[in-house]
Amino acid sequence: MMIALKVTQVGDEMALVLSDEALELLGVSEGDTLCFEASPDGGLRLAKLDMSFDARRERDRAFLNRYRKTFETLAK
Repeated sequence: MMIALKVTQVGDEMALVLSDEALELLGVSEGDTLCFEASPDGGLRLAKLDMSFDARRERDRAFLNRYRKTFETLAK
């Protein structure tokens, strides 16, 4: 299934306008955060950000692991 999104200017920024179909499919409402995830084939996946405690903890761990050597160097 493909859903088209409209791009519009909002002040100095660009915004995506979600159709009713996209809103329903994503289960989002005003104020929610959506994320683009890059796929290995160069495509993008749009998803609602999981704000559960476990998901946030996992994202934090991934961030810390990605920059662990930098943190250790700075701590010396």
